[in-house]
Amino acid sequence: MARLLTKSCMWKGASPAATTSVLLRGYSAGSSDSEYLQKSIVPTMHFQKSLPRLPIPKLEATVKRYLNAQRPLLDDEQFRKTEQLALNFQTGVGKQLHEELVQQDKQNKHTSYISGPWFDMYLCARDPIVLNFNPFMSFTPDPKPEFNNQLVRATNLTVSAMRFLKTMRAGYLEPEIFHLNPAKSDTQKFRKLIRFVPSSLSWYGAYMVNAYPLDMSQYFRLFNSTRIPKLNKDELVSDQQARHLLVLRNGNFYVFDVLDKDGSIVKASEIQAHLKYILSENTPAPEFPLRIFTQ
Repeated sequence: MARLLTKSCMWKGASPAATTSVLLRGYSAGSSDSEYLQKSIVPTMHFQKSLPRLPIPKLEATVKRYLNAQRPLLDDEQFRKTEQLALNFQTGVGKQLHEELVQQDKQNKHTSYISGPWFDMYLCARDPIVLNFNPFMSFTPDPKPEFNNQLVRATNLTVSAMRFLKTMRAGYLEPEIFHLNPAKSDTQKFRKLIRFVPSSLSWYGAYMVNAYPLDMSQYFRLFNSTRIPKLNKDELVSDQQARHLLVLRNGNFYVFDVLDKDGSIVKASEIQAHLKYILSENTPAPEFPLRIFTQ
């Protein structure tokens, strides 16, 4: 049953309402298992171990790029002052800071030098999350009117998301690759060959045919992840064991499982029944809904 999380943190719910048959989209061509979107012969994380690390640019090059960016914004006198300050930084404290950054990078070869500051930029920011940081999805109307029904579309979206999740976790999701010469690298021949190249060398094998595998280390945060508010810096937390879906409607939170205890996707008809119940549930909006904390 779909369960409602109330203000007192107690659960309540009722059996899903009776539902009609679900209008599901066809499964991906070539997939023999409806639990997966695809079955890539190249494992999802095949290139991760050999991805080259982001190099630290030379301090002189960074200062030059900074001045090039400032030139159109400043008059001659302002630019001369800015140029002198930048050069003083380059030969003074900037030199020391650059050396410290290089040393720090050598001690953290498992990641990029920019990774820490990049996460800090987001997790330490105290601006509203909505609009400033959160991405969103906008759906265009489906060519088939029957698929635009809210309940049908929500059911299909949920099932598709779970298939993506299972495909990714099973290692069947096609690795992200930027192909400069697709005719040579975006082919079955390339995939059949590159899968036998050891992970420690696979990126370089792709590079030989102008194909550039991309970092996929954060894909696991697409599911079962949340941002926990903390003092000064928030924390990203993921629970890979979670099997439920949380639905927000009218200021209330509803929860039901979309994966069973064996990790299989719950029947689409059951998912539809849960969503239909949530749509029909008449619990009034709370006076102070929890969603205000996400703003």
